[in-house]
Amino acid sequence: MPRVYAVVNQKGGVGKTTTAINVAANLPELGKTGLIVDMDPQGNTTSGLGVNRSELSRSIYNVIVDAEDINEIIRATAVPGLDILPSHRSLAGAGQLPGCRRVHADPNPV
Repeated sequence: MPRVYAVVNQKGGVGKTTTAINVAANLPELGKTGLIVDMDPQGNTTSGLGVNRSELSRSIYNVIVDAEDINEIIRATAVPGLDILPSHRSLAGAGQLPGCRRVHADPNPV
């Protein structure tokens, strides 16, 4: 059964990218394969796993906005057994597109 792990925190500079890369990069050593999805427009996870962002023609942006086939955009990383769905700076403007809305956390959770 596949497992999904998410490394999230609204605050910047808390080690999300470093944690995600290190956890994912160790999966092959445990006999597992993995896919890491970079949803940050800065794309540091993408470049941190050896993918040259300037050479990307498509990214997670194209999956979200253009409904392109995710399997055609996933790329191998420098870590054998670990693939990535790369990010791109164009993702920063995706929330401004018609039909997209920004979701905010409830400031008064129950």
